Amino acid sequence: MKKLIQQLADRLKKSPDRLKIAVVLGAAGMLMILLSEFVPDSKDKPEKAISKTENTESDDFKKRTELELKELLEQIDGVGECEVMISIESGTEYVYAENISRFSEDNADRRSEKLDEDIVITENGGNRQPLVRKIIDPQIGGVVIVCDGGGNISINERVQKAVSTALNISSTRVCVEAKCR
Repeated sequence: MKKLIQQLADRLKKSPDRLKIAVVLGAAGMLMILLSEFVPDSKDKPEKAISKTENTESDDFKKRTELELKELLEQIDGVGECEVMISIESGTEYVYAENISRFSEDNADRRSEKLDEDIVITENGGNRQPLVRKIIDPQIGGVVIVCDGGGNISINERVQKAVSTALNISSTRVCVEAKCR
């Protein structure tokens, strides 16, 4: 193999068309680099799957919270039938368990420290997954409630207070309106 490469290099050095050959090889290399951008990377697939899972979990959280809030508000005297819409600021966030190792070295003239963090991986039935330490629910950006009693100022205020307390958000992020009749 080494001899073959050496023979090709010698022929290239002696060839009168070596400039043309070098240009063609360079153009072929650039073409290969350009074409590699259009070939899908196998590394992209898991990230897309993870983001779809996060979107599904955020949507489930949103729907579940809207339903619970609707049921709660309809129990308040004077509210009547209502519709609830929640806007989400961020998706579900996962905090993974980590093994943290710290190494320190002392020399006469300097000190160095090395911090090594590894995510803990569990294996269940041949399926490897990171160990989730904590799941943080999405942040709620705002809530809109349309209800029968929304035109009454005292009911409007009670609904705002109930929603801001239940979701632990500012009352300025809660909008209560009356239903059309």
